[in-house]
Amino acid sequence: MTYWDRWIRQPQTTWLRRAIFQIHLWTGIAIGLYVLLVSVTGSVLVYRNELLRAATPAGKSGDAVPLGIWLVFKLMELHDDLLGGRTGRSINGIAALFVVVLACTGLVVWWPGSKAWRRSLTVHRNVGWRRFMWELHSMVGFWTFGFILLFGLSGAYLGNPEPFQNFADRIQPPTDANIGTRIVDDFIYWLAFLHFGRINGIGIPCSGPGVCDQTTKFVWALFGLAPGAMFVTGVVMWWNRVVRTKLRRSLRGGDVGEGSDVAAALRQSGV
Repeated sequence: MTYWDRWIRQPQTTWLRRAIFQIHLWTGIAIGLYVLLVSVTGSVLVYRNELLRAATPAGKSGDAVPLGIWLVFKLMELHDDLLGGRTGRSINGIAALFVVVLACTGLVVWWPGSKAWRRSLTVHRNVGWRRFMWELHSMVGFWTFGFILLFGLSGAYLGNPEPFQNFADRIQPPTDANIGTRIVDDFIYWLAFLHFGRINGIGIPCSGPGVCDQTTKFVWALFGLAPGAMFVTGVVMWWNRVVRTKLRRSLRGGDVGEGSDVAAALRQSGV
């Protein structure tokens, strides 16, 4: 059996898959709390206009900013630049690239082999809560991969637009003949625009506020929670398969050091 055949049929036996799994694992551990933060705040801020309208007192005027409006803007600052101004926004953009790494490595780790891939599209009953958590993590990751990749790439651009623009200029250098018609400019525009999930008023697919607009916002808010859900399910799996393993060995007086590292514990669990 060639290496490619093993990758297609039994990916768990290949060193490359194991290496990619380690990248996915440690990247998730490193930025997990960040992912949870931007996931939840981003989903809430899909409705930022509605929140601002709700927080605006009717029939009142004055210099004082209402508490509700102040809180919404602070939430926006937290999501956009981690309350750190331009430096925080740049850090946010760098961290978003790691979200892209998580998404891409996660898709590789998800692949269970040619005979079992359909089973990994859903969760199953009567498999035990530990297996259920793994299946839930895998299923959510697969079905939300496109959105997570979009959020990561667009977040990286919004945090640090200059490298993206420079790369676009290398691909399609600006000239007098292509002003306003470059494909790379359209790509960057839509990359940034689709980050927010508010597309009413542009005609694609909504022409103004209404059912279509609200549906789009709901979809963006729902899928925006996917990275946070991946973090939560990943933490539960890590706790059960690594931390509990160490605690049990410690309580039994066994050799905690032998094979108790993260990689060994996960391999023993069959992941």
